[in-house]
Amino acid sequence: MRRHTTATALATTLLLLTGCSSGSNDPKPPAPTTTATVDTEAAAQACTNAVYAAIQDAKTATDLPKPPECASMAEADYLQTVLAVIQQTNQDGQDALQKAIEDAASAATPGS
Repeated sequence: MRRHTTATALATTLLLLTGCSSGSNDPKPPAPTTTATVDTEAAAQACTNAVYAAIQDAKTATDLPKPPECASMAEADYLQTVLAVIQQTNQDGQDALQKAIEDAASAATPGS
């Protein structure tokens, strides 16, 4: 559950940062709307959850279809989400492997 929450938070942050760095030269920024932000965050969260589930089911990268929850996202944002989820999943796997190695080493040490 921790990896899912972390992946979700990371992907949401990346999406928000990507959206904030649009590089527009418009001198007057548009007025922020709470509803739009909530809807965007909810959509990003739904997409992240769907990507996470799809990655768990995919056997190869070509088996990873774009989930319907991500249909409203720009392709670049979707790919950032996929990358963030994959990176977090990989990190979680590395952490689990390291813990297993440490547990095995401590169990093999006499007197521990």
